[in-house]
Amino acid sequence: MNHSLIKIVKWFCRRLNFNELASAVVIFHEVLSGSRSDIPLKPNEKPPHYREFRIDTLSPLPTSVKDTADTVPDWKKLKTDKELKTGKIITPIQFRNGKKPPIGCKCSHCNAPRQYLYVNNGKIQSQVKCKICGKTSPTHGNKRKPKAKYRCPYCSSALFKWKESQQSTIFKCPSYSCGHYLRNKMILTDEEKTMRSLQKYNPNFKLHYQYREYHISADDLKSARPVSNTKVDLCKIHHSYHTLGLVLTFTINLGLSSRTTRDALKGIFDISLSHQTIINYINSSASYLSTFIDDNCPIPQSTCSADETYIIVDGNWTYTWFIIDSKTRAICGYNLSQHRGMQPALALLYNCFGKPNELATHPDLITDGNPSYDAAVMAYNDLIKNDDSKLIKRTVIGLKNLDEESREYRSFKQLVERLNRTYKYHTRPRAGFKTFDGAVALTTLFIAYYNFMRPHSTLKSTPVSLDSLRESHLMPEKWVTLIEQAAA
Repeated sequence: MNHSLIKIVKWFCRRLNFNELASAVVIFHEVLSGSRSDIPLKPNEKPPHYREFRIDTLSPLPTSVKDTADTVPDWKKLKTDKELKTGKIITPIQFRNGKKPPIGCKCSHCNAPRQYLYVNNGKIQSQVKCKICGKTSPTHGNKRKPKAKYRCPYCSSALFKWKESQQSTIFKCPSYSCGHYLRNKMILTDEEKTMRSLQKYNPNFKLHYQYREYHISADDLKSARPVSNTKVDLCKIHHSYHTLGLVLTFTINLGLSSRTTRDALKGIFDISLSHQTIINYINSSASYLSTFIDDNCPIPQSTCSADETYIIVDGNWTYTWFIIDSKTRAICGYNLSQHRGMQPALALLYNCFGKPNELATHPDLITDGNPSYDAAVMAYNDLIKNDDSKLIKRTVIGLKNLDEESREYRSFKQLVERLNRTYKYHTRPRAGFKTFDGAVALTTLFIAYYNFMRPHSTLKSTPVSLDSLRESHLMPEKWVTLIEQAAA
């Protein structure tokens, strides 16, 4: 039986005595037999269009777009054109009887100054007429300024603030004649339409256009990286650097656990190390190499793929995020988080592509149907000024090609899936991690091994070539060379 169902029964029984519970059982039997139609049961399955976390990928319009749809012409140019056309010079108005427009008054159609405006409605003086364009404007302009921050991209209606949290603010289109709303309403099934007829404002169906404005701080954009290990200074270890290289080769390259590595070092090389010392070596090496890895991870030059896979940390699911370049097969960005929300996905984009506007163009990004990527890409693109350099996201859904986009980009998605399997091979012997920092440290060293040391079967070489490793042929030597180069 479902554990949550047991909790509901316990809560129910705590609030009823024996006689009340006996009466409730009779009502339950009536509901199960179908004789009580006034108590509906929860449906077994969610309707097809049941509300989930989905992102409208089309960005909203700024509130000024509707008001400035027609660009305000320059009054000087209009004045020159009119003079050439009529052959008469347009002179400023000679005001009489004190009927002057107030100081600062301008034509709302061509921005002509008050010297070319005259009062158009007598003593009321609430309207002026422009001598240049011939149109009328209010004397004091629009007294009420619009409070809307965004407008719907489908119907130009002003979006209102619907929900607000510490991380985001949701704006919603109120129009029931909006094309986006009408299309979403049309695709509802008969069952869903019946559910909405019982409650018109049913929140379980997302029909109106919504836009999420995220409040992201600089700390939220940082990917998880190894913490500085103060227990072990690699410059002062009691064993040789060759032993350190053997530890990293066994634990990272071969994917052995710390205890299996301890036993292998003792049984093969007669080197005595405790499993805790091996863990300390791993954590310290990761903190040494972290910045070096970030500096040498390339920016994707072609279509890239992103995905997240799970690992177990302290009995809970934790997620590792990767972005891999389809051309070089290099890991270009990585992150770890305790949830699959928008914030770690956005931090992954910053780690891979850098800050918005730093790249002239961005390659296509292939992801699965996780809506966190949609939200992250929208938040990232909102900060890019040039529309031509914005990040384009392609979605590959499920295991079968049920749509044209999935069929076209399926091969790119499979690249990151194979990377996940390789990553799982190196993490599975741990049977889970005790700490989040330990998971981050091992993942960081895995990136170093995958990008700089491991020959890719397709490339027949490493994804990222380092000159410093060309003379090193043994894996322990390569690890030591990397650490020395990172510490230099």
